[in-house]
Amino acid sequence: MELAISQVILHLLDPGASAPLLSDRVMDLDAGLHEYFAAALEKAFASDDGKNCRFLPDSAFAQEMAHNQDFVDLSRRIAGVIFEQMLQYPAIPAGDLAVVDFTAGGVPYYGVLKLNYRPGYTHDTQTLGNGSFSRMVPQRTLLPGTPKADEAALIDRANGTVRLLEKKYALDEKKDFYLSTRVFGCAEALPEKAKLKAVCETAVAAVKDAYPEPEALDDVPPFDGGTETAVELMVRNQAVDNTIAVEDVCTRMRESYPLAAPAFEAALAETGVQAQDRVTVSPARIKKLESRSFKTESGIEIKIPAELCNSDDAVEFIHSATGGLSLLIKDVLV
Repeated sequence: MELAISQVILHLLDPGASAPLLSDRVMDLDAGLHEYFAAALEKAFASDDGKNCRFLPDSAFAQEMAHNQDFVDLSRRIAGVIFEQMLQYPAIPAGDLAVVDFTAGGVPYYGVLKLNYRPGYTHDTQTLGNGSFSRMVPQRTLLPGTPKADEAALIDRANGTVRLLEKKYALDEKKDFYLSTRVFGCAEALPEKAKLKAVCETAVAAVKDAYPEPEALDDVPPFDGGTETAVELMVRNQAVDNTIAVEDVCTRMRESYPLAAPAFEAALAETGVQAQDRVTVSPARIKKLESRSFKTESGIEIKIPAELCNSDDAVEFIHSATGGLSLLIKDVLV
């Protein structure tokens, strides 16, 4: 990952004091500190404990970030809110808060790294008369020696998403998270698989509701599951490098199924998927969407490429008077 750090500011959050010690200028970074913070950010991105989150509509922090372009002031406000939580809930450990202005792959980010204190020892040497002696002195505010934040928020300033590392502490007589709920106002986003499922199912439902008679659609064959086939194929065809832009799906819905588009967009928003989202689709899922499988009562299974389901020249689905469905495959080579 290509990281470029612009500036870092450090605030001291020790609830043993009556107030946080907030810096009013950024740090001077030498090569060692630059390497330390770059490594800490990379580990936060790569951590298996990280959660992909999105700001809630009423997030006070998201509103503050949108209007406050003063990096130093914004960092002080973040530190102040976290310190208030530490005063209210003693279980939250003391630590230093490093706020980093950086880019990752050219995308602008704010990194919020909470470096919790570790107890340890240092040495002290004293001179008595003509001699001297050394001793070990306990310390309670040592920072992590390795570049790894105990808690972190990596905020994508381009699309408003958050990569969050957080821990549960005793809050109001129960263990709970405080960074997502009380500081940043965000919630875990849907997994990629769930996002794709929400897009497909919401689109299919909207089209079926707007067009109850599939015969009314030129590109939907009149057979059970035909609407689902056509709509899922439409969603799949928006994939570029195994990624589907939700806005591209919305555009195609407006073009292909104008009566269903408003209901689709409204229902999709309720699932937590937003128009600016990009959904990563596994190659296996793309392949699965490329064909439809049909199975008879006797166990015969036929798999047909999805795009051919819409071609009268390739296959024909015939409804019987009794409600059954027959499949006519054309131009069979034997």
